Amino acid sequence: MSSSIENEYFCDGLTEEIINALAKIKELSVISRASSFYFKNKKTTTKEIIEKLGVATFIGGSVRLSKKKMRITVHMIDTVNDFLFWSETFDRDLEDIFKVQDEISLFIAEKLREYIGHIEIEDKLVEPLNLSINTYREYLKGRYYLMKFDYESTLKSIKIFEEIINEKPNFPNPYLDINQGYAYLGTMGLLPADEAFQIAQPYLKRALELDLSSPRSQLNLSWIECWQNWDLQKAYEHANNALEIQSTDEVYLTISSYLTVEGKLGPAQNYINKALELDPFSAINHHYKGYIYYLQQDYKKAIQFLQKSLTFNSVLPFPPIYIGQSLLLSGKFNEALEYFDGLKGVSLKDLTKLGGKTMSYAFLGDVSKCHIGIRELETYLNTELMGKALTFLVLTNVLLGNYEEAIDYVELAYKNKLPIILLFNTEPILKPIKNHKRFKKIMIQAISDNSNYTPIKRYRHSLLHTEDISKYVKEMEQVMMENKLYLNPNLSLKDLASYIELPTNYVSQLLNQGVNKNFSEYVNTFRLNEFKERVIFDENKNVTIMSIAYDSGFNSKTVFNTFFKKKEGITPNTYLKIKRRN
Repeated sequence: MSSSIENEYFCDGLTEEIINALAKIKELSVISRASSFYFKNKKTTTKEIIEKLGVATFIGGSVRLSKKKMRITVHMIDTVNDFLFWSETFDRDLEDIFKVQDEISLFIAEKLREYIGHIEIEDKLVEPLNLSINTYREYLKGRYYLMKFDYESTLKSIKIFEEIINEKPNFPNPYLDINQGYAYLGTMGLLPADEAFQIAQPYLKRALELDLSSPRSQLNLSWIECWQNWDLQKAYEHANNALEIQSTDEVYLTISSYLTVEGKLGPAQNYINKALELDPFSAINHHYKGYIYYLQQDYKKAIQFLQKSLTFNSVLPFPPIYIGQSLLLSGKFNEALEYFDGLKGVSLKDLTKLGGKTMSYAFLGDVSKCHIGIRELETYLNTELMGKALTFLVLTNVLLGNYEEAIDYVELAYKNKLPIILLFNTEPILKPIKNHKRFKKIMIQAISDNSNYTPIKRYRHSLLHTEDISKYVKEMEQVMMENKLYLNPNLSLKDLASYIELPTNYVSQLLNQGVNKNFSEYVNTFRLNEFKERVIFDENKNVTIMSIAYDSGFNSKTVFNTFFKKKEGITPNTYLKIKRRN
Protein backbone atom coordinates (compact mmCIF):
# COMPACT_ATOMS: atom_id res chain seq x y z
CA MET A 1 0.00 0.00 0.00
CA SER A 2 3.06 2.28 -0.38
CA SER A 3 3.63 4.24 -3.57
CA SER A 4 7.43 3.84 -3.93
CA ILE A 5 8.69 1.15 -6.33
CA GLU A 6 11.49 0.43 -3.85
CA ASN A 7 8.89 -0.34 -1.21
CA GLU A 8 7.10 -2.58 -3.69
CA TYR A 9 10.21 -4.78 -4.02
CA PHE A 10 10.34 -4.92 -0.23
CA CYS A 11 6.68 -5.85 0.20
CA ASP A 12 6.89 -8.44 -2.57
CA GLY A 13 9.89 -9.96 -0.84
CA LEU A 14 8.07 -10.21 2.48
CA THR A 15 5.14 -11.92 0.77
CA GLU A 16 7.40 -14.33 -1.12
CA GLU A 17 9.25 -15.25 2.08
CA ILE A 18 5.97 -16.10 3.82
CA ILE A 19 4.93 -18.21 0.82
CA ASN A 20 8.25 -20.06 0.95
CA ALA A 21 7.98 -20.53 4.71
CA LEU A 22 4.52 -22.07 4.50
CA ALA A 23 5.66 -24.27 1.59
CA LYS A 24 8.16 -25.90 3.97
CA ILE A 25 5.23 -27.46 5.83
CA LYS A 26 4.88 -30.80 4.10
CA GLU A 27 1.14 -31.23 4.66
CA LEU A 28 0.34 -27.97 2.85
CA SER A 29 0.09 -27.23 -0.86
CA VAL A 30 0.85 -23.53 -1.16
CA ILE A 31 0.28 -21.52 -4.33
CA SER A 32 3.65 -20.21 -5.56
CA ARG A 33 4.85 -16.66 -6.04
CA ALA A 34 4.05 -16.17 -9.72
CA SER A 35 0.40 -17.12 -9.40
CA SER A 36 -0.14 -15.24 -6.15
CA PHE A 37 1.47 -12.12 -7.61
CA TYR A 38 -0.45 -12.42 -10.87
CA PHE A 39 -3.37 -10.60 -9.28
CA LYS A 40 -1.33 -7.62 -8.09
CA ASN A 41 -2.70 -4.28 -9.28
CA LYS A 42 -5.63 -6.00 -11.01
CA LYS A 43 -9.26 -5.16 -10.38
CA THR A 44 -10.50 -8.50 -9.15
CA THR A 45 -12.50 -9.83 -6.22
CA THR A 46 -11.38 -12.31 -3.59
CA LYS A 47 -13.98 -14.74 -4.94
CA GLU A 48 -12.52 -14.55 -8.46
CA ILE A 49 -8.99 -15.15 -7.16
CA ILE A 50 -10.14 -18.15 -5.13
CA GLU A 51 -11.92 -19.68 -8.13
CA LYS A 52 -9.00 -19.14 -10.50
CA LEU A 53 -6.42 -20.56 -8.09
CA GLY A 54 -8.64 -23.41 -6.89
CA VAL A 55 -7.67 -23.03 -3.24
CA ALA A 56 -9.45 -24.20 -0.08
CA THR A 57 -8.09 -21.46 2.18
CA PHE A 58 -7.24 -17.89 1.19
CA ILE A 59 -4.66 -15.75 3.00
CA GLY A 60 -4.77 -12.05 2.20
CA GLY A 61 -3.28 -8.91 3.64
CA SER A 62 -1.48 -5.65 3.10
CA VAL A 63 1.78 -3.93 3.93
CA ARG A 64 2.18 -0.24 4.66
CA LEU A 65 5.59 1.35 5.25
CA SER A 66 6.20 4.67 6.94
CA LYS A 67 9.76 5.74 7.67
CA LYS A 68 11.09 3.06 10.05
CA LYS A 69 7.74 1.47 10.82
CA MET A 70 5.56 -1.05 9.02
CA ARG A 71 1.97 -2.15 9.51
CA ILE A 72 1.10 -5.60 8.21
CA THR A 73 -2.45 -6.91 8.20
CA VAL A 74 -3.28 -10.57 7.61
CA HIS A 75 -6.62 -12.32 7.26
CA MET A 76 -7.83 -15.81 6.41
CA ILE A 77 -10.99 -16.76 4.51
CA ASP A 78 -12.65 -20.16 4.38
CA THR A 79 -13.37 -20.51 0.66
CA VAL A 80 -15.90 -23.31 1.13
CA ASN A 81 -18.23 -21.44 3.46
CA ASP A 82 -17.00 -17.98 2.38
CA PHE A 83 -16.44 -16.34 5.74
CA LEU A 84 -13.59 -14.59 7.51
CA PHE A 85 -11.84 -16.85 10.02
CA TRP A 86 -9.68 -14.18 11.58
CA SER A 87 -7.85 -10.94 10.98
CA GLU A 88 -4.69 -9.69 12.68
CA THR A 89 -2.57 -6.53 12.53
CA PHE A 90 1.17 -6.39 13.21
CA ASP A 91 2.82 -3.02 13.94
CA ARG A 92 6.57 -3.55 13.89
CA ASP A 93 9.91 -1.83 13.33
CA LEU A 94 11.25 -2.06 9.79
CA GLU A 95 14.63 -3.27 11.01
CA ASP A 96 12.95 -6.38 12.44
CA ILE A 97 11.78 -7.55 9.00
CA PHE A 98 13.24 -11.07 9.19
CA LYS A 99 11.90 -11.62 12.70
CA VAL A 100 8.50 -10.39 11.54
CA GLN A 101 8.51 -12.71 8.52
CA ASP A 102 9.01 -15.66 10.84
CA GLU A 103 6.44 -14.36 13.34
CA ILE A 104 3.74 -13.95 10.69
CA SER A 105 4.56 -17.25 9.01
CA LEU A 106 4.26 -19.11 12.32
CA PHE A 107 1.08 -17.22 13.19
CA ILE A 108 -0.55 -18.18 9.88
CA ALA A 109 0.63 -21.79 10.20
CA GLU A 110 -0.83 -22.06 13.70
CA LYS A 111 -4.16 -20.63 12.57
CA LEU A 112 -4.24 -22.98 9.59
CA ARG A 113 -3.64 -25.92 11.86
CA GLU A 114 -6.51 -24.88 14.12
CA TYR A 115 -8.94 -24.74 11.22
CA ILE A 116 -7.86 -27.39 8.71
CA GLY A 117 -6.41 -30.13 10.89
CA HIS A 118 -3.07 -31.57 11.86
CA ILE A 119 0.09 -30.18 10.32
CA GLU A 120 3.54 -30.30 11.86
CA ILE A 121 5.18 -26.93 12.37
CA GLU A 122 8.85 -26.31 13.11
CA ASP A 123 9.85 -23.83 15.83
CA LYS A 124 11.22 -21.49 13.15
CA LEU A 125 10.09 -21.14 9.53
CA VAL A 126 12.19 -18.15 8.39
CA GLU A 127 15.89 -17.88 9.11
CA PRO A 128 17.07 -14.28 9.66
CA LEU A 129 19.53 -12.77 7.19
CA ASN A 130 22.45 -10.64 8.35
CA LEU A 131 21.54 -7.78 6.02
CA SER A 132 20.55 -4.17 6.29
CA ILE A 133 17.14 -3.15 4.99
CA ASN A 134 18.74 -1.28 2.06
CA THR A 135 20.82 -4.31 1.04
CA TYR A 136 17.80 -6.55 1.35
CA ARG A 137 15.81 -4.22 -0.91
CA GLU A 138 18.58 -4.33 -3.52
CA TYR A 139 18.62 -8.11 -3.35
CA LEU A 140 14.87 -8.23 -3.94
CA LYS A 141 15.30 -5.94 -6.95
CA GLY A 142 17.86 -8.36 -8.38
CA ARG A 143 15.45 -11.27 -7.90
CA TYR A 144 12.77 -9.27 -9.71
CA TYR A 145 14.95 -8.92 -12.82
CA LEU A 146 16.28 -12.48 -12.65
CA MET A 147 12.75 -13.90 -12.77
CA LYS A 148 11.94 -12.05 -16.01
CA PHE A 149 13.81 -14.76 -17.99
CA ASP A 150 15.26 -12.59 -20.76
CA TYR A 151 18.82 -11.71 -21.75
CA GLU A 152 18.92 -8.04 -20.74
CA SER A 153 17.10 -8.50 -17.43
CA THR A 154 19.32 -11.45 -16.50
CA LEU A 155 22.47 -9.38 -17.04
CA LYS A 156 20.96 -6.52 -15.04
CA SER A 157 20.18 -8.87 -12.14
CA ILE A 158 23.72 -10.30 -12.20
CA LYS A 159 25.17 -6.80 -11.88
CA ILE A 160 22.96 -6.12 -8.83
CA PHE A 161 23.97 -9.41 -7.20
CA GLU A 162 27.66 -8.71 -7.80
CA GLU A 163 27.33 -5.39 -5.97
CA ILE A 164 25.63 -7.15 -3.04
CA ILE A 165 28.44 -9.74 -2.90
CA ASN A 166 31.01 -6.94 -2.69
CA GLU A 167 29.15 -5.60 0.33
CA LYS A 168 28.12 -8.93 1.92
CA PRO A 169 30.55 -11.66 0.75
CA ASN A 170 29.11 -14.27 3.17
CA PHE A 171 25.51 -13.98 1.97
CA PRO A 172 24.93 -17.18 -0.11
CA ASN A 173 21.80 -16.23 -2.05
CA PRO A 174 23.30 -13.82 -4.62
CA TYR A 175 25.96 -16.42 -5.50
CA LEU A 176 23.17 -18.90 -6.27
CA ASP A 177 21.29 -16.27 -8.25
CA ILE A 178 24.32 -15.43 -10.39
CA ASN A 179 24.92 -19.13 -11.01
CA GLN A 180 21.26 -19.51 -12.01
CA GLY A 181 21.50 -16.48 -14.31
CA TYR A 182 24.57 -17.72 -16.19
CA ALA A 183 23.25 -21.29 -16.28
CA TYR A 184 20.06 -19.95 -17.90
CA LEU A 185 22.02 -17.93 -20.47
CA GLY A 186 24.19 -20.93 -21.33
CA THR A 187 21.38 -23.47 -21.42
CA MET A 188 19.24 -21.30 -23.69
CA GLY A 189 22.13 -20.54 -26.04
CA LEU A 190 22.15 -16.83 -25.19
CA LEU A 191 25.84 -17.21 -24.25
CA PRO A 192 28.28 -19.95 -25.26
CA ALA A 193 27.44 -22.81 -22.90
CA ASP A 194 31.05 -23.53 -21.87
CA GLU A 195 31.75 -19.87 -21.23
CA ALA A 196 28.55 -19.32 -19.23
CA PHE A 197 29.05 -22.44 -17.09
CA GLN A 198 32.70 -21.59 -16.41
CA ILE A 199 31.76 -18.09 -15.25
CA ALA A 200 28.99 -19.51 -13.06
CA GLN A 201 31.03 -22.31 -11.47
CA PRO A 202 32.96 -20.31 -8.82
CA TYR A 203 29.75 -18.57 -7.72
CA LEU A 204 28.03 -21.88 -7.12
CA LYS A 205 31.11 -23.27 -5.37
CA ARG A 206 31.12 -20.34 -2.96
CA ALA A 207 27.36 -20.62 -2.35
CA LEU A 208 27.73 -24.31 -1.48
CA GLU A 209 30.57 -23.50 0.91
CA LEU A 210 28.27 -21.05 2.67
CA ASP A 211 25.08 -23.15 2.65
CA LEU A 212 25.03 -26.62 1.11
CA SER A 213 21.73 -27.75 2.61
CA SER A 214 19.34 -25.10 1.33
CA PRO A 215 16.74 -26.21 -1.25
CA ARG A 216 18.09 -23.66 -3.72
CA SER A 217 21.61 -25.04 -3.37
CA GLN A 218 20.36 -28.55 -4.01
CA LEU A 219 18.29 -27.39 -6.98
CA ASN A 220 21.27 -25.57 -8.51
CA LEU A 221 23.40 -28.70 -8.07
CA SER A 222 20.64 -30.70 -9.73
CA TRP A 223 20.57 -28.44 -12.79
CA ILE A 224 24.34 -28.66 -13.16
CA GLU A 225 24.35 -32.47 -12.94
CA CYS A 226 21.76 -32.65 -15.70
CA TRP A 227 22.53 -29.87 -18.17
CA GLN A 228 26.29 -29.57 -17.69
CA ASN A 229 27.46 -32.98 -16.48
CA TRP A 230 24.71 -35.09 -18.14
CA ASP A 231 24.40 -37.22 -14.99
CA LEU A 232 20.67 -37.77 -14.55
CA GLN A 233 21.06 -40.04 -11.53
CA LYS A 234 22.78 -37.32 -9.52
CA ALA A 235 20.41 -34.70 -10.95
CA TYR A 236 17.43 -36.64 -9.62
CA GLU A 237 19.12 -37.14 -6.23
CA HIS A 238 19.67 -33.41 -5.72
CA ALA A 239 16.15 -32.60 -6.96
CA ASN A 240 14.80 -35.12 -4.45
CA ASN A 241 16.81 -33.43 -1.69
CA ALA A 242 15.31 -30.06 -2.63
CA LEU A 243 11.80 -31.52 -2.70
CA GLU A 244 12.28 -33.07 0.74
CA ILE A 245 13.18 -29.66 2.18
CA GLN A 246 10.51 -27.61 0.40
CA SER A 247 7.76 -28.54 -2.04
CA THR A 248 7.79 -25.93 -4.84
CA ASP A 249 6.61 -25.80 -8.43
CA GLU A 250 10.22 -25.17 -9.50
CA VAL A 251 11.31 -28.59 -8.19
CA TYR A 252 8.40 -30.37 -9.85
CA LEU A 253 9.16 -28.56 -13.12
CA THR A 254 12.80 -29.59 -12.81
CA ILE A 255 11.97 -33.27 -12.32
CA SER A 256 9.48 -33.07 -15.21
CA SER A 257 12.26 -31.80 -17.48
CA TYR A 258 14.54 -34.72 -16.55
CA LEU A 259 11.79 -37.26 -17.21
CA THR A 260 11.25 -35.55 -20.57
CA VAL A 261 14.92 -35.95 -21.46
CA GLU A 262 14.56 -39.68 -20.83
CA GLY A 263 11.42 -39.86 -22.95
CA LYS A 264 9.19 -40.67 -19.96
CA LEU A 265 6.51 -38.27 -21.12
CA GLY A 266 3.61 -39.67 -19.04
CA PRO A 267 5.37 -39.20 -15.69
CA ALA A 268 6.69 -35.86 -16.96
CA GLN A 269 3.08 -34.71 -17.47
CA ASN A 270 2.24 -35.75 -13.91
CA TYR A 271 5.05 -33.63 -12.50
CA ILE A 272 4.29 -30.58 -14.62
CA ASN A 273 0.64 -30.88 -13.57
CA LYS A 274 1.77 -30.73 -9.95
CA ALA A 275 3.89 -27.67 -10.77
CA LEU A 276 0.86 -26.01 -12.34
CA GLU A 277 -1.26 -26.91 -9.32
CA LEU A 278 1.17 -24.95 -7.14
CA ASP A 279 1.70 -22.18 -9.68
CA PRO A 280 -1.21 -22.08 -12.17
CA PHE A 281 -0.27 -18.67 -13.57
CA SER A 282 3.38 -19.46 -14.21
CA ALA A 283 4.47 -18.75 -17.78
CA ILE A 284 7.30 -21.30 -17.71
CA ASN A 285 5.03 -24.04 -16.32
CA HIS A 286 2.47 -23.50 -19.08
CA HIS A 287 5.26 -23.47 -21.63
CA TYR A 288 6.62 -26.77 -20.40
CA LYS A 289 3.21 -28.44 -20.40
CA GLY A 290 2.82 -27.26 -23.99
CA TYR A 291 6.31 -28.53 -24.80
CA ILE A 292 5.45 -32.00 -23.48
CA TYR A 293 2.31 -32.03 -25.62
CA TYR A 294 4.55 -31.05 -28.56
CA LEU A 295 6.80 -34.04 -27.86
CA GLN A 296 3.70 -36.24 -27.65
CA GLN A 297 2.74 -34.85 -31.07
CA ASP A 298 -0.52 -33.41 -29.79
CA TYR A 299 0.12 -30.12 -31.58
CA LYS A 300 -3.29 -28.55 -30.98
CA LYS A 301 -2.94 -28.80 -27.20
CA ALA A 302 0.71 -27.81 -27.44
CA ILE A 303 -0.13 -24.54 -29.17
CA GLN A 304 -2.90 -23.87 -26.64
CA PHE A 305 -0.54 -24.04 -23.64
CA LEU A 306 2.39 -22.36 -25.42
CA GLN A 307 0.23 -19.40 -26.38
CA LYS A 308 -1.15 -19.21 -22.85
CA SER A 309 2.38 -19.01 -21.48
CA LEU A 310 2.97 -15.91 -23.59
CA THR A 311 -0.09 -14.23 -22.07
CA PHE A 312 1.69 -14.45 -18.72
CA ASN A 313 5.14 -13.47 -20.07
CA SER A 314 5.17 -12.11 -23.61
CA VAL A 315 8.98 -12.07 -23.84
CA LEU A 316 9.54 -15.70 -22.81
CA PRO A 317 11.90 -16.89 -25.58
CA PHE A 318 11.00 -20.60 -25.85
CA PRO A 319 7.25 -20.79 -26.72
CA PRO A 320 7.51 -19.18 -30.20
CA ILE A 321 9.92 -21.93 -31.31
CA TYR A 322 7.46 -24.70 -30.52
CA ILE A 323 4.36 -22.81 -31.63
CA GLY A 324 5.94 -22.46 -35.08
CA GLN A 325 7.20 -26.05 -35.13
CA SER A 326 3.75 -27.31 -34.03
CA LEU A 327 2.22 -25.46 -36.99
CA LEU A 328 4.80 -27.01 -39.33
CA LEU A 329 4.22 -30.54 -38.05
CA SER A 330 0.46 -29.97 -38.30
CA GLY A 331 0.90 -29.34 -42.03
CA LYS A 332 0.25 -25.60 -41.77
CA PHE A 333 3.45 -24.62 -43.58
CA ASN A 334 2.44 -21.17 -44.84
CA GLU A 335 0.86 -20.28 -41.51
CA ALA A 336 4.10 -21.26 -39.75
CA LEU A 337 6.20 -19.18 -42.14
CA GLU A 338 3.92 -16.21 -41.55
CA TYR A 339 4.13 -16.77 -37.80
CA PHE A 340 7.95 -16.88 -37.70
CA ASP A 341 8.25 -13.93 -40.08
CA GLY A 342 5.88 -11.87 -37.96
CA LEU A 343 7.65 -12.35 -34.62
CA LYS A 344 7.97 -8.97 -32.94
CA GLY A 345 10.42 -7.79 -30.33
CA VAL A 346 12.68 -10.82 -30.73
CA SER A 347 16.02 -10.30 -29.00
CA LEU A 348 19.19 -10.08 -31.08
CA LYS A 349 20.35 -12.99 -28.94
CA ASP A 350 17.60 -15.19 -30.39
CA LEU A 351 17.71 -16.96 -33.77
CA THR A 352 14.08 -18.15 -33.63
CA LYS A 353 12.93 -15.95 -36.50
CA LEU A 354 15.79 -16.96 -38.82
CA GLY A 355 15.74 -20.63 -37.84
CA GLY A 356 11.96 -20.86 -37.98
CA LYS A 357 11.75 -19.36 -41.46
CA THR A 358 14.56 -21.63 -42.68
CA MET A 359 12.66 -24.71 -41.44
CA SER A 360 9.45 -23.40 -43.00
CA TYR A 361 11.15 -23.11 -46.41
CA ALA A 362 12.33 -26.72 -46.02
CA PHE A 363 8.75 -27.87 -45.40
CA LEU A 364 7.50 -25.80 -48.34
CA GLY A 365 10.14 -27.22 -50.65
CA ASP A 366 11.71 -23.82 -51.32
CA VAL A 367 15.26 -25.21 -51.33
CA SER A 368 16.87 -22.01 -52.56
CA LYS A 369 15.59 -19.85 -49.68
CA CYS A 370 16.21 -22.68 -47.27
CA HIS A 371 19.90 -22.87 -48.22
CA ILE A 372 20.22 -19.10 -47.86
CA GLY A 373 18.93 -19.50 -44.30
CA ILE A 374 21.31 -22.41 -43.64
CA ARG A 375 24.30 -20.37 -44.77
CA GLU A 376 23.28 -17.50 -42.50
CA LEU A 377 22.83 -19.89 -39.57
CA GLU A 378 26.32 -21.29 -40.21
CA THR A 379 27.80 -17.83 -39.70
CA TYR A 380 26.80 -18.09 -36.03
CA LEU A 381 28.69 -21.34 -35.39
CA ASN A 382 31.77 -19.50 -34.14
CA THR A 383 29.79 -17.10 -31.98
CA GLU A 384 28.05 -17.22 -28.62
CA LEU A 385 24.88 -18.31 -30.48
CA MET A 386 26.43 -21.61 -31.55
CA GLY A 387 23.91 -23.71 -29.59
CA LYS A 388 20.85 -22.02 -31.11
CA ALA A 389 22.35 -22.16 -34.61
CA LEU A 390 23.21 -25.86 -34.30
CA THR A 391 19.67 -26.70 -33.19
CA PHE A 392 18.12 -25.19 -36.31
CA LEU A 393 20.85 -26.61 -38.56
CA VAL A 394 20.21 -30.13 -37.25
CA LEU A 395 16.43 -29.81 -37.65
CA THR A 396 16.56 -28.22 -41.10
CA ASN A 397 19.00 -30.76 -42.52
CA VAL A 398 16.78 -33.61 -41.33
CA LEU A 399 13.82 -31.94 -43.03
CA LEU A 400 15.84 -31.75 -46.25
CA GLY A 401 16.83 -35.42 -45.95
CA ASN A 402 20.48 -34.54 -45.33
CA TYR A 403 20.78 -37.03 -42.48
CA GLU A 404 24.57 -37.35 -42.44
CA GLU A 405 25.01 -33.58 -42.35
CA ALA A 406 22.45 -33.35 -39.55
CA ILE A 407 24.30 -35.95 -37.47
CA ASP A 408 27.58 -34.14 -38.14
CA TYR A 409 26.04 -31.13 -36.41
CA VAL A 410 24.77 -33.36 -33.58
CA GLU A 411 28.33 -34.59 -33.09
CA LEU A 412 29.57 -31.01 -33.05
CA ALA A 413 27.06 -30.19 -30.32
CA TYR A 414 28.18 -33.28 -28.39
CA LYS A 415 31.88 -32.38 -28.67
CA ASN A 416 31.12 -28.90 -27.37
CA LYS A 417 29.10 -30.35 -24.48
CA LEU A 418 26.05 -28.27 -25.42
CA PRO A 419 22.89 -28.84 -23.31
CA ILE A 420 20.75 -28.99 -26.49
CA ILE A 421 22.00 -32.56 -26.99
CA LEU A 422 19.61 -33.68 -24.24
CA LEU A 423 16.64 -32.21 -26.14
CA PHE A 424 17.39 -34.11 -29.35
CA ASN A 425 16.45 -37.44 -27.78
CA THR A 426 12.70 -36.77 -27.94
CA GLU A 427 12.43 -34.17 -30.74
CA PRO A 428 9.67 -35.26 -33.22
CA ILE A 429 11.38 -33.67 -36.25
CA LEU A 430 14.39 -35.96 -35.69
CA LYS A 431 12.36 -39.18 -36.04
CA PRO A 432 14.04 -40.09 -39.37
CA ILE A 433 17.47 -40.33 -37.68
CA LYS A 434 16.44 -41.77 -34.31
CA ASN A 435 17.58 -45.28 -35.31
CA HIS A 436 20.69 -44.15 -37.17
CA LYS A 437 23.75 -45.86 -35.68
CA ARG A 438 25.78 -42.67 -35.22
CA PHE A 439 22.86 -40.77 -33.66
CA LYS A 440 21.98 -43.58 -31.26
CA LYS A 441 25.60 -43.85 -30.14
CA ILE A 442 25.70 -40.14 -29.27
CA MET A 443 22.40 -40.31 -27.37
CA ILE A 444 23.54 -43.34 -25.36
CA GLN A 445 26.74 -41.54 -24.42
CA ALA A 446 24.89 -38.36 -23.47
CA ILE A 447 21.86 -39.85 -21.68
CA SER A 448 22.33 -42.68 -19.24
CA ASP A 449 19.43 -45.12 -19.28
CA ASN A 450 19.96 -46.33 -15.72
CA SER A 451 18.80 -43.36 -13.67
CA ASN A 452 16.22 -45.51 -11.85
CA TYR A 453 14.50 -42.43 -10.48
CA THR A 454 12.19 -43.06 -7.53
CA PRO A 455 10.09 -40.15 -6.26
CA ILE A 456 10.47 -39.50 -2.55
CA LYS A 457 7.59 -40.26 -0.22
CA ARG A 458 6.62 -37.12 1.63
CA TYR A 459 5.13 -38.29 4.91
CA ARG A 460 5.70 -38.10 8.65
CA HIS A 461 5.71 -40.90 11.18
CA SER A 462 3.12 -40.70 13.94
CA LEU A 463 4.30 -38.71 16.95
CA LEU A 464 2.06 -40.66 19.33
CA HIS A 465 1.88 -44.36 20.09
CA THR A 466 -1.54 -45.89 19.44
CA GLU A 467 -1.97 -46.98 23.07
CA ASP A 468 -1.40 -43.38 24.26
CA ILE A 469 -4.02 -41.78 22.06
CA SER A 470 -7.17 -42.84 23.94
CA LYS A 471 -5.54 -41.92 27.28
CA TYR A 472 -4.67 -38.41 26.12
CA VAL A 473 -8.07 -37.91 24.45
CA LYS A 474 -9.81 -38.55 27.79
CA GLU A 475 -7.36 -36.29 29.60
CA MET A 476 -7.86 -33.52 27.05
CA GLU A 477 -11.66 -33.73 27.33
CA GLN A 478 -11.46 -33.66 31.10
CA VAL A 479 -9.26 -30.56 31.04
CA MET A 480 -11.64 -28.83 28.60
CA MET A 481 -14.70 -29.55 30.78
CA GLU A 482 -13.20 -28.90 34.22
CA ASN A 483 -11.59 -25.62 33.23
CA LYS A 484 -14.26 -24.65 30.69
CA LEU A 485 -11.45 -23.61 28.35
CA TYR A 486 -13.86 -23.39 25.43
CA LEU A 487 -15.51 -20.30 26.96
CA ASN A 488 -12.36 -18.38 26.06
CA PRO A 489 -13.13 -17.02 22.55
CA ASN A 490 -9.38 -16.62 21.85
CA LEU A 491 -8.40 -20.13 22.97
CA SER A 492 -5.58 -21.44 20.75
CA LEU A 493 -4.12 -24.85 20.09
CA LYS A 494 -1.01 -23.76 21.98
CA ASP A 495 -3.14 -22.87 25.01
CA LEU A 496 -4.76 -26.30 25.06
CA ALA A 497 -1.37 -27.99 24.64
CA SER A 498 0.01 -26.12 27.64
CA TYR A 499 -2.87 -27.34 29.84
CA ILE A 500 -2.24 -31.01 29.09
CA GLU A 501 1.54 -30.48 29.00
CA LEU A 502 2.16 -31.86 25.52
CA PRO A 503 3.97 -30.25 22.54
CA THR A 504 1.60 -28.45 20.17
CA ASN A 505 2.46 -30.81 17.29
CA TYR A 506 1.42 -33.77 19.47
CA VAL A 507 -1.93 -32.22 20.39
CA SER A 508 -2.63 -31.38 16.76
CA GLN A 509 -2.04 -35.00 15.78
CA LEU A 510 -4.00 -36.20 18.83
CA LEU A 511 -7.06 -34.30 17.58
CA ASN A 512 -6.57 -35.66 14.08
CA GLN A 513 -6.12 -39.32 15.07
CA GLY A 514 -8.03 -39.50 18.36
CA VAL A 515 -11.23 -37.55 17.65
CA ASN A 516 -10.99 -37.03 13.86
CA LYS A 517 -11.47 -33.28 14.21
CA ASN A 518 -9.40 -30.18 13.74
CA PHE A 519 -8.89 -27.86 16.71
CA SER A 520 -11.59 -25.40 15.66
CA GLU A 521 -14.20 -28.11 15.21
CA TYR A 522 -13.23 -29.78 18.48
CA VAL A 523 -13.54 -26.60 20.57
CA ASN A 524 -16.67 -25.38 18.77
CA THR A 525 -18.36 -28.69 19.59
CA PHE A 526 -18.01 -27.85 23.29
CA ARG A 527 -19.25 -24.33 22.61
CA LEU A 528 -22.22 -25.66 20.68
CA ASN A 529 -23.21 -27.96 23.55
CA GLU A 530 -22.83 -25.05 25.97
CA PHE A 531 -25.07 -22.90 23.76
CA LYS A 532 -27.75 -25.62 23.54
CA GLU A 533 -27.83 -25.85 27.34
CA ARG A 534 -27.97 -22.09 27.93
CA VAL A 535 -30.47 -21.18 25.23
CA ILE A 536 -33.34 -23.06 26.91
CA PHE A 537 -32.81 -21.51 30.37
CA ASP A 538 -35.75 -19.37 31.47
CA GLU A 539 -33.44 -16.51 32.42
CA ASN A 540 -32.25 -16.35 28.78
CA LYS A 541 -35.71 -15.96 27.20
CA ASN A 542 -35.19 -12.27 26.52
CA VAL A 543 -31.51 -12.57 25.57
CA THR A 544 -30.56 -12.61 21.88
CA ILE A 545 -29.27 -15.81 20.32
CA MET A 546 -25.94 -14.20 19.47
CA SER A 547 -25.43 -12.96 23.01
CA ILE A 548 -25.81 -16.53 24.23
CA ALA A 549 -23.48 -17.74 21.47
CA TYR A 550 -20.82 -15.22 22.50
CA ASP A 551 -21.24 -16.21 26.16
CA SER A 552 -20.70 -19.83 25.06
CA GLY A 553 -17.28 -19.00 23.59
CA PHE A 554 -18.04 -18.22 19.92
CA ASN A 555 -16.40 -15.02 18.69
CA SER A 556 -18.00 -14.73 15.23
CA LYS A 557 -21.62 -14.69 14.10
CA THR A 558 -20.72 -16.29 10.78
CA VAL A 559 -18.67 -19.06 12.38
CA PHE A 560 -21.46 -19.76 14.88
CA ASN A 561 -24.26 -19.90 12.30
CA THR A 562 -22.23 -21.98 9.85
CA PHE A 563 -21.07 -24.47 12.47
CA PHE A 564 -24.54 -24.78 14.05
CA LYS A 565 -26.23 -25.53 10.74
CA LYS A 566 -23.48 -27.98 9.77
CA LYS A 567 -23.93 -29.98 13.01
CA GLU A 568 -27.67 -29.64 13.61
CA GLY A 569 -28.96 -29.37 10.05
CA ILE A 570 -31.14 -26.36 10.94
CA THR A 571 -30.57 -22.72 11.86
CA PRO A 572 -30.27 -21.60 15.51
CA ASN A 573 -33.60 -19.75 15.24
CA THR A 574 -35.41 -22.87 14.03
CA TYR A 575 -33.75 -24.94 16.75
CA LEU A 576 -34.89 -22.51 19.44
CA LYS A 577 -38.51 -22.46 18.16
CA ILE A 578 -38.63 -26.26 18.23
CA LYS A 579 -37.22 -26.40 21.78
CA ARG A 580 -39.65 -23.80 23.09
CA ARG A 581 -42.63 -25.59 21.52
CA ASN A 582 -41.57 -28.76 23.31
